[in-house]
Amino acid sequence: MPSAAPLQNVSGLVSGLDTNTLVSQLLAIEARPQVRIQQKQAVEEVRQTALRDVQTRLSNLQDAVTGLRDVATWGDSQSVDSSDGTKVVATRTAGAAAGAFQLSITDLARADQYKSTTLTTVASGGTLTVGVGSASINVTVAAGASLSTVAGAINGSSGTPVYASVVNSQLVLSSRTTGAANTVAISGDSALTSELGFTRSITASDAHYRLDGVDKTSASNIVTDALPGIQLVLKAATTSAVSVSVGAPTPNTATIQAKIQAFVDQYNSTTDFIRGKLTEKKVASPQNANDRAKGVLAGDAALTGLLTSMRGAVSDIFSGRPDATKTLAQVGLSTGTATGTAAVSQDSVAGKLTLDAAKLSAKLSESLADVKTLFTNVSNSYATKGVAQRLDTLLTAQVGSSGAFVSRLASGDATIARAKKESGDWDLRLASKEAALRRQYTAMETALSSVQSQGQWLSAQISRL
Repeated sequence: MPSAAPLQNVSGLVSGLDTNTLVSQLLAIEARPQVRIQQKQAVEEVRQTALRDVQTRLSNLQDAVTGLRDVATWGDSQSVDSSDGTKVVATRTAGAAAGAFQLSITDLARADQYKSTTLTTVASGGTLTVGVGSASINVTVAAGASLSTVAGAINGSSGTPVYASVVNSQLVLSSRTTGAANTVAISGDSALTSELGFTRSITASDAHYRLDGVDKTSASNIVTDALPGIQLVLKAATTSAVSVSVGAPTPNTATIQAKIQAFVDQYNSTTDFIRGKLTEKKVASPQNANDRAKGVLAGDAALTGLLTSMRGAVSDIFSGRPDATKTLAQVGLSTGTATGTAAVSQDSVAGKLTLDAAKLSAKLSESLADVKTLFTNVSNSYATKGVAQRLDTLLTAQVGSSGAFVSRLASGDATIARAKKESGDWDLRLASKEAALRRQYTAMETALSSVQSQGQWLSAQISRL
């Protein structure tokens, strides 16, 4: 583009012409091809942004589709309850035997603990070794170190088996592990250990409990081997038995419906966004950058085809299924009714999905396996693929590592790079053109100045005659 006039120039000194303006106008005409290149670049950048937005939406939709295919979505779940959560907390970790179990707690497991004598600093320096079982650490204690410094060194040691704290001017070491076998061992330089004078304040012990009349012990208050598939957290001794109830394995229909609803929401959001880009009108005679940015994906053939394929994936019949579950609409997932006695539904016309939660719940109760197949069946044939595989195949072809968007965005980036280079080349060309024009006008002003000087000299000579 034309540059500003130089600080020093001879614009119109003799001729009276505004040569700066003339140069700017001539350069503006000369720069029209560059302007068109820059406008093309700006439009391509807006298109790239729009495509990346679409790519993000499609990736989010693929994540929602993955949720439909997740084994955990359709797997069995079991209710696990404790009659007294203040004494026992029960959690399912895997498939467990259904039934009710009686649990009584006599003692909780405890961790070993030692306290030092009362002091503020350690006069004797040296090495302090602290261990629990096979784990131990060595801490170097400087002479005159405070108890807080020693505690910090212990807690900061990698793999430390104890917690260190300072309470009432005493260094307290508490084992990180409960159980009678996990006692704290303290050794080191004799002067240092003698000065600290550790004595046991809590003795490590195991938990003792009775499960369905059988006495058991555990080094931890978190018990994972008493009831396979159930974790028990022992919290307090009991005065009467606590009942732990494990329900029969059943599909978690609430989880299934939540995953399907999340898919519906993302599907509708994605198709709405793409359709908005496809139907955005171009401005016939753009006057500014905003005008030129509109409609950059209007009528895009690839995106139009993708929407058509996505709509087919959710609405096409699934072959090989029972008559009552051949379509998603039969289990509550459909585009509704576009026409009929009621007013036309624009959402249905647009292909937006709706979920009839009551209908889906009923179908899950009646024929869970058939509903699951509609969503998750894996097949080499499109007709028998579940909707998740149908959509995942479509989306992978678009946003996968070698999908259409990768090459399309790469092509757009290349177009932008070319435009930038061409615009840069034009900058050099216009700078050269401007320099040439200014040289020409400067030469003209110089020539006129010379003629004017000669005229003045001639007039002076004539006047002397």
